This record gives sequence, structure tokens and C-alpha cells, in this order.
Amino acid sequence: MSHTKRKHILTFAALFIVLAALILILVEGYLKLRVGANSQREAASARVAVLVAVDPIAYLAERVGGQFVDVAVLTPQGKDPESFAPTPKQLADVASTRIFFRVGLPIEDRFGQNVDSIAPDAETVDLSAGLELMPEPDGHASSEGGEEPGSESGEPLDPHLWTSPANAIAMVASIADALVAIDPNHTAEYRLNEATLNAELTALQQETADRLAPYEGRAFVVFHPAYGYYAREFHLTQLAIESEGKAPRPRELEELVERVKKDGVRKLIVQPEFNRSSAQVVADEIGGELVEHSPLEKDYFANLRSLTDAIVGSFAAPEE
Repeated sequence: MSHTKRKHILTFAALFIVLAALILILVEGYLKLRVGANSQREAASARVAVLVAVDPIAYLAERVGGQFVDVAVLTPQGKDPESFAPTPKQLADVASTRIFFRVGLPIEDRFGQNVDSIAPDAETVDLSAGLELMPEPDGHASSEGGEEPGSESGEPLDPHLWTSPANAIAMVASIADALVAIDPNHTAEYRLNEATLNAELTALQQETADRLAPYEGRAFVVFHPAYGYYAREFHLTQLAIESEGKAPRPRELEELVERVKKDGVRKLIVQPEFNRSSAQVVADEIGGELVEHSPLEKDYFANLRSLTDAIVGSFAAPEE
């Protein structure tokens, strides 16, 4: 065999070995990716599928559940949970739900039958159970002490439970209990997360109480009455421009303007989910301004602090 032919054979053999090695590396890499993807899918499927109506409840559930839960939210940001209708995609996604945490929002009633039919094995947990509930305001005021708890007559209840840190602490306990019951293998993690979150909520509660103490008994003005539980916990009065989902009549608006002037309120809190035209009329009449705040923001701590900022900023100097 000639030297040149032997050289070509050796070169070909070397190329074949290199090519075979590359193929082995690619196959090994592909198998690792497949294994990794399968592991991720298995981990995802092992997580507890949780369904909630609004982002603040999602935040609490995610903080308690950590990496062991997947939380789906019915109401998109910027939409009103009292009127928003779930989409077909949401109906399809609910099939995997294992826990449905409710607080009493209208969207939960509209969606509840779908959960029962699409995910019949899902557990529904009422986070309002055991709490001192308030009727929805039927006028332009919701005071911290002027409502009877509960609703034995069938009147609508105020579903904005989470605006009170005390309620949030109780709901966190219910969320943890439900997760432990359905996924006992991660009891220690759920209980640790519960304790950590409750310590933070307790500190927030005290911080808020300290900031609002000089204004006890004062009134703040909102468009939609979403802050009744907050007002009750911190001994304030909520005045709402909207009444029973309707803009005020001229006489009611006039009375509200008189009350706001008397109380020295200089800022009105409006939610971005609602039309602010009536609120602007009141602001113009008192020479005040509108401050935007949504009770539906996900970061519970930042949202409650921004609400307190808005309320403190709405007051004139504390009454002597």
C-alpha cells in the first residue's frame, strides 16, 4: 500500500472517530435535555394547582405555597372582578385546579359552577369563614363601628377582606391549613412560610396603626367602597362616591361635597378600574385632587403602604 493511500485511510479514520464522538456528544446532550424537560414537567405537575379571583389573594397563596404551588388568577389586572367574565381559555385551564380559594367576589359565583363541572375533585375553601364580615355599603358611608357583622338577611357582604391586615393573617392560616391537608408531604415548608408571612403582616399591621393613630375617627373619600375592612381595623370612616354600583344623584353628590369640606379632606382615592368623572366633580368642588390606588395590586405590602400614604395625604392637619 502506498504511503499516500495509507495517509488517506488514516485521515478518514480520524475524521470518522471525530464525527462519531460529536454524534455521541449530541445524543448525550439531547438525552439530558429530554430528562431535564421531563423532570421540569413532572415537578410542575406535582405542584398544587390553586385558583383565586384576584392578585392580592394570589400573593398570599404564593407566599405560603412557595415552589409547591401554581396559582392561577381569574381577574386580569385593570379589570373589575365584580363585572369581569372569565374567558374560554380560563375555563379550559381550570381542569387541573385542586384548590379554589374564595373570598366572596361576584366573579367567584359566576365561575363556581364551571369549577364544579370541569374540576369536580377540586376543593373549595372559603377564606371568609370565621371572619367578622361587613355588609356592602348601601349609602355613601362605611364606618368602622357602624355596621352589624354578618348578613343573616341575605344582603350582599363586602368581599374586600384582604384590605385588613388582621383578615390577611387569618386568611394565611386558612391557606396554610388547606395546603397541608391536600399536600402533607410539604407540611414543614408550608408552616414555615406561614409563620414568616404572618410575622411580616403583624409588623405591617403595627406600622399602619402607628401612622394612622393621629387620625382616629377621621373620614377618607374613595370612589368605590373597597376599603371598609381597612377603615374598621384602623378606626377610620370610609366615604364612598359610588353607591350600590351607581354614580350618586345630584342631591347625594351635594351632600357628599358638604361632608368632605367639613371633614377637611383634600384628596380623593380613585380606583383605575372605574370611571372617575363623579370623583372629579367632588375634587373640583373642594379644590382637591384625585389619587389613584387599586386594591387589586399584587404586592400586598407595597399596596397597603401606598393606600396608607394616600389616606394620610388626604387629611389636613390632625384635629386638635
